[in-house]
Amino acid sequence: MPARDSVADSPHRHWTREPLVWLLIAIPSSAVIMGAVMITLALQSFSGLVVDDYYRKGKQINLVLARDRLAYELGLAADFRVDGSDRLEIRFDPDVTVIPGERIELRLIHATRPGLDRDLAFANNRLHLLEAELQLPGPGRWNIYLQTPDWRLTGSLQYPQTRRARLLPNYIAPTAQ
Repeated sequence: MPARDSVADSPHRHWTREPLVWLLIAIPSSAVIMGAVMITLALQSFSGLVVDDYYRKGKQINLVLARDRLAYELGLAADFRVDGSDRLEIRFDPDVTVIPGERIELRLIHATRPGLDRDLAFANNRLHLLEAELQLPGPGRWNIYLQTPDWRLTGSLQYPQTRRARLLPNYIAPTAQ
């Protein structure tokens, strides 16, 4: 009696009922879908991290460090406060006699959403106190920069959990050896 092939004896199943076929279809399909998702994300969220002129950026970093050093040497520090009625108040420490600069700029930078960033300018006509109307557009971590072309103070605020921040120079004095 001739040997019978076991494949010929098995009942014929349609290809859609074979799990191995679906596995072979799922792998390239998932790659195509994930590729489309990645392209969509890349086109919608521009991070802007690539800089064309690294040398110029490096020189700007040195200027920022010099501004922080001057603020440290002058002993500048300030308290930042936003009250419940969206009134902003910045008080410099009273032991500082001169706050240099005719125009003081305040930059509020949201940590994750650049569209919420705010810039304010103050005329330095009231010694030790700067006030303005300010409504922060959203909750989250805010980085605060109070600066002139000569000096800079920095701080951060977790709004609305905290409404106060201490602004200090971002400079660490070198230690003598």
